[in-house]
Amino acid sequence: MSAKDHGVAGEIKGELPAGVAADATRERILRAAADLFAERGYLRATTRALAAAAGVNEVTLFRHFGNKLNLLAAVVHEWSGLPDLAALLEGRLTGDYRHDMLRVGHVLHAMFAGRRSAMRLVLCEAAQVPELQRVLGQTPLQLRQVLAGYLRQQIAAGRVRPLDPEVMAQAFFGLFFAYNVSEVLVPARLAPGMSVDAVVEQFVDLFVSGTIHRP
Repeated sequence: MSAKDHGVAGEIKGELPAGVAADATRERILRAAADLFAERGYLRATTRALAAAAGVNEVTLFRHFGNKLNLLAAVVHEWSGLPDLAALLEGRLTGDYRHDMLRVGHVLHAMFAGRRSAMRLVLCEAAQVPELQRVLGQTPLQLRQVLAGYLRQQIAAGRVRPLDPEVMAQAFFGLFFAYNVSEVLVPARLAPGMSVDAVVEQFVDLFVSGTIHRP
């Protein structure tokens, strides 16, 4: 049988090209790891359990990620919300400062709210595992840098006060991080009866009113 025949047979059987299969395996490991880290935490999620949850063996897990810490770093990056925020800031904003920050606020809140179970475990373990602090610190830093870039543009356009954009970005980021951490540690609504949209809007108004340039 010719090589061409082998190729046709492979297609009929539904076999995936090696690169596509590897990507699919990697994604399966990432999804399983995200769930298991959220359920058990970093320390209690063994590589054997992580591999089993993904339906692969440990050798395959190590071939893709090297070790458990690298796997966590990949999970954090994949589910950080950073790509969504970067895409929003790079092409879908209007230049209307309040309107833009409101959109960013909703992205940040959705990012944190969807990861509260993982946040609970991570907050407890980060103090015990110094390596976790390094890995987990990368995403907030990247988010801050992305938002600071937008704020620099607004300062240059004269819409925002000439404050330090990194400090402003950290303050805005901190509003939503602190709110969601408080919901994790002390699950009592900040403002009972107020919708999440209204809470986000009030956070944004507080921030914008303090940073907008007033001629």
